[in-house]
Amino acid sequence: MKDNQTKKVTKQIKKTNKGGQIKSKANRLKLKKNEEDHGIIYVGHLPYGFLEEGIQQYFTQFGELQGVKVYRSKKTNRSMGYGFVKFANKEVAEIAASTMNGYWMGEKKLVCHLLPADQPDPFKYKYGSQKLPNIKWGQKFIKESNQDKSDEKIVKQLKTLIENEELKRKLLKEAGVDYKYIGYKEILG
Repeated sequence: MKDNQTKKVTKQIKKTNKGGQIKSKANRLKLKKNEEDHGIIYVGHLPYGFLEEGIQQYFTQFGELQGVKVYRSKKTNRSMGYGFVKFANKEVAEIAASTMNGYWMGEKKLVCHLLPADQPDPFKYKYGSQKLPNIKWGQKFIKESNQDKSDEKIVKQLKTLIENEELKRKLLKEAGVDYKYIGYKEILG
């Protein structure tokens, strides 16, 4: 009976992971607890142009960082004005949050606080690290407005102009204003 038990134990010891620890539920729980030792702070009211690189350089003065994330608009890829900084040590994160809370940067007053343990980790979101292309809206608008319009589109625009003009004339008549002017209907014939 003892031989069978010793064989089982030796088999368990042979099944080790890269760290040399026995794979068991207890060890996995210890690993999860170690992951929770990091501290994540919320950084709000970020000034325009203060992005991941700047935040990383600025917050490294407090201690080792594990990640920086600035939330961006899906449409414009501009910063939404808030982000998260992940520190390797929770105590360092508390110090950084208390120090930077209320700090004036540019024309904005930063808001920093440590995320509570029950709040989900923003660094584990599915599309969190996705970088979106920067869209130049001014150039896009100019390109769209300078495109050649199809005949159907021109006819549709003229119909709406004529309908709006008839509505204006009707409203002027109802208001008792007798005003005659040359409109789109007269010009187009």
